[in-house]
Amino acid sequence: MGIYVVVANQFGDFARHGHVMSYSQLLQALRKPDNSELKGSRIIAGQGLGHKEIEHAYRLAVTCGYGSEFEHWRMWSEAELAGQELSHKRQRKNVLISVPELTDESTYSASLLLHAENELMLDHLTGQHVQGMVLLEACRQMFLAVTERFHLEDYLPQKRYFVLNEMNVRYTAFAFPLPAQIRYRLLDKKQPRPDRVDVQAEMEVWQDGNLVTCVDVVFSVMDAERLGQREAKLASRAVSSHVSTLREHLRIPPREDVHVMTEPISTL
Repeated sequence: MGIYVVVANQFGDFARHGHVMSYSQLLQALRKPDNSELKGSRIIAGQGLGHKEIEHAYRLAVTCGYGSEFEHWRMWSEAELAGQELSHKRQRKNVLISVPELTDESTYSASLLLHAENELMLDHLTGQHVQGMVLLEACRQMFLAVTERFHLEDYLPQKRYFVLNEMNVRYTAFAFPLPAQIRYRLLDKKQPRPDRVDVQAEMEVWQDGNLVTCVDVVFSVMDAERLGQREAKLASRAVSSHVSTLREHLRIPPREDVHVMTEPISTL
């Protein structure tokens, strides 16, 4: 009895391996009468497939008499996708992780969930592995989601903004369009004031027992309204400074009615 993992068409090079099919290859195989390749096999939806593709393939399989072969079709795709409140992504296709779960006192885990139309995969998909920037973005979403879900119980402001202070990444192996898990470990959390939380954490991406990516982060959660005011002042100062540079370059005398902000901006 064969086992086939079905991946998105964008992973066509990876689909050349045994036990792997692209989505298009699956649809073609399903439409062949009495296909010996599929009969008696187990077909599993893999990385890159969206909800519509998964449902369409399943309905077609049942119609064509392959219901038993698709008994485990959704075993990797049933994980709940982290929503906008956790991932800070408005479009589902750009969410890369499942809802994180607590695994022990300070460790959390989530599944890597790829969509072929993800913003990071539309214009840079080479070779057979998952691009490093995709894994990095998945880890970024992971620290957002874990913090939003578990670590802001004493945080007062309703509108909050995440400020990334440090991020260090190490790639130790290729990751492929197969199931992978992201593990988040909280190293330190402080709340110096009611409107600010400082966090230090580390994340690891694992696939089939192999460590493929490590990410260390230091970030802060802050009152969005308060930070927005300071950000606006910094933006205004940056524009004024740039305009002054342009005037010097173009030899245009400064206007007397234009005030260039020179007062210092307090740190965050």
